[in-house]
Amino acid sequence: MNLTSLWGARSPRERGLIVVGVIVIAVAVYLVLSPSDTVGGAMLSSAAAKQQYADGLKRKQELEREIAVLRPKVDTATYKDTSEKVIPIVLKSLHEQARLADIRLREVKPLRPRQTGGVTKVTLTVRFTTAFAKAIPFLYNLEDPKARLVVEKMNVSPSDPKSRDVDVEVQVALFTVEGSEPKAGGGKT
Repeated sequence: MNLTSLWGARSPRERGLIVVGVIVIAVAVYLVLSPSDTVGGAMLSSAAAKQQYADGLKRKQELEREIAVLRPKVDTATYKDTSEKVIPIVLKSLHEQARLADIRLREVKPLRPRQTGGVTKVTLTVRFTTAFAKAIPFLYNLEDPKARLVVEKMNVSPSDPKSRDVDVEVQVALFTVEGSEPKAGGGKT
């Protein structure tokens, strides 16, 4: 038995598979034994890795200190309940402020709550017609930090050329912390 008789006894498919197997083994041996600059270049030295880790840890601690400073400010500007519980309270407060400013709110429409950065943002569209001199103090009272509302957008247009009244459309936003993450499982157990 020599090599030629073994080779000739194989079918063409077996011969092709043997050739492919030899090529794969040759390439694998070459990759294992040859030094490769691209693989070694991607690895960091121990000192460089430790330095990167220390820099990352330092940056993380700085960000945690920043968060600790900002947390009380965020807590004073956000509601602690879900948006479904907060909207009626805000609507009542809004109507009370309008009554104090001698303004009749024509329409107050809550828009769909949106998730942004760990809080839920609820936008309300408020429309009313009044004298310009009454509208501005009312809007400043809405922006009061105690009210926890933010005037995002305001559109003022004259309602009648003969009167000094203006039509005002304001988008007011409020933020809630509770219920801002989607609940898994649909409820508490």
